[in-house]
Amino acid sequence: MFSNIEIYTDGSKDKNKVATAAVMNKDIFSARLPDEAAIFSAKAKAIKLAFEFIKMSKYIYILQYFQTHFLVYSLHSMNIDHPYI
Repeated sequence: MFSNIEIYTDGSKDKNKVATAAVMNKDIFSARLPDEAAIFSAKAKAIKLAFEFIKMSKYIYILQYFQTHFLVYSLHSMNIDHPYI
């Protein structure tokens, strides 16, 4: 029997502090980015954290919810020079 896992990702910026996270069930992967990082970088890093989890996961089917359309477009087109894409 296969089990599904849902992954939620997000990044945020509060004044000068930037952080990111990927949440799977009770597992939370989070990271702090440099203060000068853009919100785009935070959201992209969250997706990178999710993919790192997927790589080491035993799960077969994984659903990831993308909240940011411009980020999904960048991932799809691979037409951007960014360290996380």
